[in-house]
Amino acid sequence: MSHVKQGSRATAVCVLVAACLLAWCAPAFATETQTTSQPAESSTAISTETRTLSSSTVKTSEAEASASESSADAKAALILDASFSMLEEDADGPRIDAAKKATHELIDSLPATAQMGLFAYGAQESNAPDNREAGCRDIQRLVPVGEVDKEEFGSAIDGLTPKGYTPMGNALREAAEELGDEGERSIILVSDGIDTCAPPEVCDVAKELAGEGVDLAIHTVGFKADEEARAELECIAEAGGGQFLEAADASSLAESLKFLAQRGVVKYQTAGTPFEFADNPEDAKWLGEGQYLTTVTPDRSGATDRYFRTSVPPRHNARMVFTPVVQGDAMWQHTEVKVDPAEGINEGDPACGEFRGKDEIASGGPGFGIDSAFAAMNRVEEDHLECDMSDILVKIQISNAGDEVAEDVPIEVGVFYEPIPGKEQADDWEDRRVYSAGEFQGEMPIANSQPVSGGTGFNDAVEITEGSYSDRIVPGEFKFFKIPVAYGQRPVIRAKTPPSVARNADTIAMGIYDPLRVKAASQRMSFFDDPEESDPEAPNQYVWYGSDTPYQGDFYVWFGMDWATEGYDIAGVDQPFEFEVLLDGEPANGGPDWTPSHENGPEPSDEPITFDAADSAATTSASEDESDDGQEVNAASDEQDGGFGLVPTLLGGLLVLLLVAAAVVFFIVRKQRGNWQ
Repeated sequence: MSHVKQGSRATAVCVLVAACLLAWCAPAFATETQTTSQPAESSTAISTETRTLSSSTVKTSEAEASASESSADAKAALILDASFSMLEEDADGPRIDAAKKATHELIDSLPATAQMGLFAYGAQESNAPDNREAGCRDIQRLVPVGEVDKEEFGSAIDGLTPKGYTPMGNALREAAEELGDEGERSIILVSDGIDTCAPPEVCDVAKELAGEGVDLAIHTVGFKADEEARAELECIAEAGGGQFLEAADASSLAESLKFLAQRGVVKYQTAGTPFEFADNPEDAKWLGEGQYLTTVTPDRSGATDRYFRTSVPPRHNARMVFTPVVQGDAMWQHTEVKVDPAEGINEGDPACGEFRGKDEIASGGPGFGIDSAFAAMNRVEEDHLECDMSDILVKIQISNAGDEVAEDVPIEVGVFYEPIPGKEQADDWEDRRVYSAGEFQGEMPIANSQPVSGGTGFNDAVEITEGSYSDRIVPGEFKFFKIPVAYGQRPVIRAKTPPSVARNADTIAMGIYDPLRVKAASQRMSFFDDPEESDPEAPNQYVWYGSDTPYQGDFYVWFGMDWATEGYDIAGVDQPFEFEVLLDGEPANGGPDWTPSHENGPEPSDEPITFDAADSAATTSASEDESDDGQEVNAASDEQDGGFGLVPTLLGGLLVLLLVAAAVVFFIVRKQRGNWQ
């Protein structure tokens, strides 16, 4: 019995020692097999955004915010004539009442983000001959320039009583001083007569003010103006780099004010780590995973070769997306930039990897969306999963396929490393994909739409969920939204809009981009001002997407309005539209967990940029079909989930079993001790 007793004790001791050793070494082993480093982030982002009266309110990164701080919001100052002549009753009542009504309509039409101030002259001092000196100083700043407070504006307008002189020149100076000397600025002067306080000559004042900055424009509206007043107001507008409009009643005055107070086009906001394409292979720099930003000048005489390099980690494929951003003002222009990913060469191992590219012509018009070229470097052989792809030379050919490009064109370049799953895993995912691309037949009523202000492009797209929304757009502008989509689902959108507000630009395009920012679907929605040509509302439009991409993540819903055509008087007036988004299908549990990242990439380098997380995934075998016991290994997914991988997991399980066994043995020994004694 003593031998049994001693053997039991020895067994217990051995088990406990083994358990302790495992408890010590398992975490250490797991630590060695797991790496979590990520590509370095750049703090630099370049923005081409131009903010305007109704600039979208979006969330941006600190880098983007700092880059756009220098772009001041567009500001406007409205100057109303409250001189004695505005009491004349030839506009369905006193002229001043018509002006008040029109101004109320203007203010009601402005978005909350509009920056506008209100001035008036002639409302305090009489027009008596002996009161000219005081009357020519009678200029009031009723509302300071800032975001429109409609209640404050309304009270100020309603309180005006015409009395005095017409000091237009001095009013222009005060309004210009209030607007400051930075950013887009405009003055809108409404008058029914000539300046009665010259000198200074009001045309000379307008010329002087316009010469102080290229971003100041002075517009005029002649309200019931006679020939002499019309000539002077035209002179002011010409000297001030603005426009002259006429109005005969409250309705036409309101339309004129809305047009002149229209916001400009909010430009696409670019982002990415700055870099430059090389002119030859020898000077090409390596790009890591992430988003980059450069500029090119397309040549109409032929394609220009440009180069960069990338280092694709083992057990990964490379995805590359090239997005040229061509966006002018609100007027039509035929600018087309062609981007052709022509060639990808593995200079380390030419037999490793296969390159394919899809060229694209960027139309340069929001009505046609953003067109991205696509390229891939794929591992196509089973025995090539770990071959050397650390020196991939990519050649891009860029050319101009339209009118001459007057300035450099920004190009966003996205580089992505996609983990390669094992065959069994890939087959399972394939069974869960949604291939249907037919028209969605479900109910989408677009009811109770929620106001939302879309972003300028991919980088500041406003996140939404399933539901109905409303927004406004002007010719030459994009509106972008993003919606998270799970594997096994597809986004579907439906939209409608009333007849054209601007009465010239009559097409809104819309569509969907996948998480790589490649266009997946698009459709154009035309509408007309003439009721004989169209229903009161444009027909509801559907855009669907058959999800044949292996990616989940943020899909992008976009809208773009065609530019106005030269020769039309009204452009840039907000066109309202409504849309609804839903997700068709059900999330497929167990689908791929990799999503493309559009964070700024690490700084370009003269040496290959190591992607540590990808190297770690290769260490733990992201694509072996099966382990020795028939269990598939998918370390890439474990790593992205923050796990330790297969081997440490097995060790942890063994540790638990050994601890349980130790406890059982110890209990038996104790019980035996009690029986033997």
